Amino acid sequence: MNAEDHARVKAIFAECIQIAKSERADFVRQRAAGNQAVEDEVLSLLRFHHEQTLLEQDTAFDASEAETLATQSPTSIEIEARSDVEPNLILHQVWKENTHTLRRRLTGISLVLAALIAISMLRLFTNTYAEWGYGFRLLSLVVTLGSAWVLHRRQDLTLRKIRLLEASVMASFGALLITISTRLMLEASAMNDAVDLVTSNHWNHVIWALVILVYGTFMPNSWVRAVTILLPLAFLPYVVTEFAEFLDPHVGYLLEQDQQGLPFPITLVAVGISVFAANLIHDAQLGAIQARYLSQYRVMRLIGSGGMGQVFEAEHRLLKRPCAIKLIRSDLGMGETVLQRFQDEVRASARLTHPNTIEIYDYGLTKDGTFFFAMELLPGKNLSDLVKASGAIPPARVVHLLIQVCGALREAHSAGLIHRDIKPANIFASQRGGIHDFAKLLDFGLVQSIEYGGSKRKKRHVEGTPGYMSPEQILTPESVDQRTDLYALGCVGYFLLTGRPPFEGKDPYEVMQVQLEANPVAMTQYVSAVPKDLESLIMKCIEADREKRFQTAKALQQALKDCGVAGQWTEQDAIAAEANFTAAALSRTV
Repeated sequence: MNAEDHARVKAIFAECIQIAKSERADFVRQRAAGNQAVEDEVLSLLRFHHEQTLLEQDTAFDASEAETLATQSPTSIEIEARSDVEPNLILHQVWKENTHTLRRRLTGISLVLAALIAISMLRLFTNTYAEWGYGFRLLSLVVTLGSAWVLHRRQDLTLRKIRLLEASVMASFGALLITISTRLMLEASAMNDAVDLVTSNHWNHVIWALVILVYGTFMPNSWVRAVTILLPLAFLPYVVTEFAEFLDPHVGYLLEQDQQGLPFPITLVAVGISVFAANLIHDAQLGAIQARYLSQYRVMRLIGSGGMGQVFEAEHRLLKRPCAIKLIRSDLGMGETVLQRFQDEVRASARLTHPNTIEIYDYGLTKDGTFFFAMELLPGKNLSDLVKASGAIPPARVVHLLIQVCGALREAHSAGLIHRDIKPANIFASQRGGIHDFAKLLDFGLVQSIEYGGSKRKKRHVEGTPGYMSPEQILTPESVDQRTDLYALGCVGYFLLTGRPPFEGKDPYEVMQVQLEANPVAMTQYVSAVPKDLESLIMKCIEADREKRFQTAKALQQALKDCGVAGQWTEQDAIAAEANFTAAALSRTV
C-alpha cells in the first residue's frame, strides 16, 4: 500500500467511526471506489477498533456488525479461526503472511514439478507410447510453468487468486499421476504381468502419500483446510484401482495374486501426519504473530524489563506513532481485585495531563491474562541508569529534575492518585520538544508485591521497592497518603546526589529493617559538594515520622525552588551532560 492509499485509509476510518454502525460497511465500499486493499484495511481497523481499544469500551461493536464485517473480510474467507482466537488483527496478519508464504512456496513447488515433468518427457522418447505420454506431460508442464510465471510476475495477486493457481497446479499434476498410474496398470494387465501390476498399484499409493506429506508440510493451511483438501486425496489411489478394474476386469484378478497387500493405508497415515503438522505450524504462526501484535500495536523490540514485566518499543498500526508497551507479568498471581485496581489506576493516569507525567495512550488484557498498557516512547535514560553510568549528579541538576517531578505529583495527588513506587528507575531524563533533561514520571499504581519473612517470621506482602518505601508503607500499607510519595522522592534525591541509596542491606527484608530502625547516613559522608540547604531539604523528606516531612508536593516544590542552586542548571548544561553520557557509553562499547 502506497502513501496515498495509506492516507485514504486514515481519512475513511476517521469518518466511519463518526457515523452509525449499520451504515459503515456501505460507506467504506463507496469511499474505497474499487480499491480492494483500501477497503480491506479500513474494514479490518473498524472491526477491531472498539473491542480492542478498551478506553473506548462504551462504543463497542455489537455482534451483528462484527459478523457483517467479518463476512466481507478476506480473513473470514481464507482463514478458519480457532475457537479461542477471534478473527481479529492477529488472523488478519496471518492472512497477509500466508499470502506471502503461499506465493513463495507455490512458486518453488511449481518449478520443481515442472523440472520433474520435463525430465520424464525426455525419457519418453525411448518408449513405444511416447506420443501418448508426451501430450499429457506437455499439458501439465504448461500449467505448472505458467502458474510459476504468474506468481513471479503478478505481485498484486490476492490470496484467493493464489489459491486458484494452487488448485490448478495440483489438479494438473494429480490428473497426470492418475493417468499414468491407470495406464501402467492396464498395460501390466494386458501383458498378464501380476508382479508389474501389483508393483504399480503399490507405487501409486506411495507416490500419493508423498504428495500428501509434501503439500501438508510446506503449504500454509489451518488444520480444517488441510483435512478438507488432503482427505479426498487419500482415497485417490483406491479410486484409480477401481477405475482400472472397471476398464479391464482382468486387473482385479491379477491384484488378487498379491498375498501381502499394503500393511496399512499409508495415504491415510500421511493425511494424519500432515494435518498434525499443519495445525502445529498454524498455531506456531499465530503465537509468533500474537507476540508481535497487541491490539492496534505492532511490537518491535524489547527495551527494558523488571520485576513487574517487560517494556517493548512498538508502533500504532494506523497512526504509525511510536510508543512503548509495558506487559505486566501474568505469573504474579494477581487476583481480580489487584487487576481491577491496575485498570482503574491506568485509566485514571491516562487522564493526567501534566507534561512531566508519562502519557498513556491505551491499555488492555491479552488472551493469556497479561495486562498491558501503551504509553509514549521516551528518548533518554532513567535516573538509575544515569547514575550507574555517570556517578552522582550535580546538585543543580538534581533540583532541576525534582522540581519537575513535584509538578507531576501535584496534579496526581490532587486527582487522588498516589504513585507508591517512586524510584530512580521510574523517572526519565528525556528530551521533549527540543528541551533536554525533561523529567517524566512513569508507572502510577503499577507497584511490585514483595514477600518477606522466614521460618521464624510471619510472611508479609508489601508493595513498592525496598529502600524507597516509607515506614508506613511497610508497616501499614493501607494507611499511606501522598506523603509516602514525598518520602520516596527524597530517597531518589539522596541517591542522585550521592550515587547510593539512603538505606542498604543484604536483602529486601534487611533493607526495610534498616528503614524502620535507623536514620540515613549523612550525605556529606559520601560527597562534599551537597549544599546545606539542599541536604536539609532531602533529609526532611526522609523523616520516619510523616508529620515531620513536607506535607504536599507543592510545599516540596517551592522548597526546591528556594534552594541556592535552583535555576542554575541550564539547557546548555543539559546538552553537554547528554554529550558526555553518550561519549562515555561509546567508549565503554569500544
